Amino acid sequence: MKTLMAAVVLCLSVSVWAQEAALEESVVTVALASGSDLNLIVSKQRGSQPQVAVLLFPGYPGVLKIQNEGGTPTYQLRGNFLVRARRHLVSDKVLAVMVDCPKARWNSCDDAYRTSEQYAQDIGAAIDKLKADYGVSKIYLIGTSYGTVSSAFLALKLGNRIDGAVHTATFTDPRTGRVLAHGLPMRDFDWSAVKTDQLFVHHQDDPCPVTQYRSIVARKGNAPLVTVRGTKGARGDPCEAFSAHGFVGRERPVMLAISDWMLSRKVQETVGAESNEE
Repeated sequence: MKTLMAAVVLCLSVSVWAQEAALEESVVTVALASGSDLNLIVSKQRGSQPQVAVLLFPGYPGVLKIQNEGGTPTYQLRGNFLVRARRHLVSDKVLAVMVDCPKARWNSCDDAYRTSEQYAQDIGAAIDKLKADYGVSKIYLIGTSYGTVSSAFLALKLGNRIDGAVHTATFTDPRTGRVLAHGLPMRDFDWSAVKTDQLFVHHQDDPCPVTQYRSIVARKGNAPLVTVRGTKGARGDPCEAFSAHGFVGRERPVMLAISDWMLSRKVQETVGAESNEE
């Protein structure tokens, strides 16, 4: 059994590597006013000149530890939904940007920082760098799970500096009274205070108690919602990346629905019910 599992993991790793290898990827370093560096990984189609940049904020702990080792980008959280599925966003119109926490925050990229003006300034500096280096004219944010603390508060603070924000598996019901509790500011977040366009994407059967589908339905206001159904190969902890919480087996249709909304404001209300795509 152990040999079989090892073979499966190896096959998955090779498959992901091959798909990522088809992208043109590079590490971009943003020098922050604080003195720290913020690293990004930009993924684009070879030879393309996209006008849209999508900044990706992965789930807990949200620290990718991006580095450039011999010209090759290295990073952690490879199984996270946004990280593993980013290839489905990349097109001749869209480039994807994995956003790390500043190096000085690799041990403390917490609620206090993510909800601060400093964070908004740091991401604003990243946006300026992307526009200067890649010539993009539109900026979107996508957060997943704990990463929606980032997408929510940045959407609130950056306002018209971005063109929209997408919140997937949104943090809605943070656990209180725990030593390692995180995401607490999301309990009372006022989505109506955000003035930029927003889209919510949530699995109808999300098993994670801190990201409940019924809660986002009740709290999203007038913002559109894409409801995801079905899974393929679901496994592991209910709040981890390979359960319905991480849209396992529905990566491609979810990302294509997000892309449709960004490029045309088309809302696909339900995706994945009949899909077997990964």
